[in-house]
Amino acid sequence: MQAFAPEQFSAQAVVALQQAGAIATRARALSLSSLHLLYGVLVQQDADAAGVLRGLGYDTAAMLREIKAQFADRQMVHWRIGADDKTQERIDPNLQQVLVGALQEAHAAGLTFASTRDLLVSTLLHPSPEITEWQQTWRIDADAVRQAPVSVYEIAATTAAEERRIAAEQMRAKRKAWAISPIFLGLVATLAGLGYYLYQVTEPTLDQGVGLPQLALFVFVTIGWIVSLALHEFGHAAMAYIGGDSSAAERGYLTLNPLKYTHPLLSIVMPVIFLLLGGIGLPGGAVYVDMGAIRSRWMQSVVSAAGPGANALFAALLALPFLLIQDVDFFAGHILFWAAIALLIFLQITAILFNLIPMPGLDGFGILAPWLPASVHQMLAPLYSFGFMLLIFMFWYVDAFSSFFWTLVWLLLLTLNVWPQLVEIGFSLYRFWG
Repeated sequence: MQAFAPEQFSAQAVVALQQAGAIATRARALSLSSLHLLYGVLVQQDADAAGVLRGLGYDTAAMLREIKAQFADRQMVHWRIGADDKTQERIDPNLQQVLVGALQEAHAAGLTFASTRDLLVSTLLHPSPEITEWQQTWRIDADAVRQAPVSVYEIAATTAAEERRIAAEQMRAKRKAWAISPIFLGLVATLAGLGYYLYQVTEPTLDQGVGLPQLALFVFVTIGWIVSLALHEFGHAAMAYIGGDSSAAERGYLTLNPLKYTHPLLSIVMPVIFLLLGGIGLPGGAVYVDMGAIRSRWMQSVVSAAGPGANALFAALLALPFLLIQDVDFFAGHILFWAAIALLIFLQITAILFNLIPMPGLDGFGILAPWLPASVHQMLAPLYSFGFMLLIFMFWYVDAFSSFFWTLVWLLLLTLNVWPQLVEIGFSLYRFWG
């Protein structure tokens, strides 16, 4: 007796055989018959056999109902009567002949695997008594089924299994790409621990030199700033990935790992140094985004806006207590903690406003860039290399520009109900070396 393997059949044909076995089991049949197989083939309504039958004008749903009625109305098989029966042959001789014939049909057509159409043709060419009775109703011509146009191109079971394996690997890779970095989780855990400590310090002795509370505030604000930098770059990367740039996942940008965003010196160290020296939220080096892979100009603008958007969301969450609680004593009783939070909010606002300046190299220009003509890009080409230095120069030497920027910062702070005095206290404690 010939043995059969899944790779000899299409994926749909394997499912048909599995369903044939399932209905035989439910019927407590001693052997798997051609009628069980025909039922399994017809159940595959999206496979080639059912499609061909519908194309020839047959009602496959009615065919299925009739087969079910045959199973329900009278005994079509031998019944198992004991445990020993399970050791007997599961495929009856007629079905063995049908399966061999299906493989021959496939080979005659130049295929290495049999489809549901081949199973149907072979069933019609090698009918069991039950199939013969069923054919008396439907009068299906095997040659007509064999020669009908293909309705569904079935694939080999091995190919389907390989496609499922590749899809599963891609899904695992996608989940891994979005996995939060342990480094980021460690930073957040440290931030939470320091925040808890600062909140417990209700009566700080600020006039007795540098102590543990002041050092804790310094580390808390610095780590909070690094976390916000990671969120900023993650915002760019996440929108780029959604917009079509798959390299964002390959580069590890979706993990929130601060070390993955461009260069640690430019993205993390330099912004922290500017924080220490000037108290401004300087943007770090941006993630690399393949704008050519982004599917629309609107999405390109969204990618650029997502970084400042992440800062804005972070600032809004930090400012929520100030907006909801009007009790001054609540904040005064934990002055170190709320001064640190106020300073972090201040830094987020400076980072947002700085980034939104429409200067080449900053996100504000990135939002506009997709909509500017090539002539404008050519005119602004020199600023791509020196625009950032020009901006720093304007901050230091153009009083009107600097005054407007800082006025806007303080107005936004007041809008969030954050006291400027808290920010000043936070700065004085943060810069403990001053």
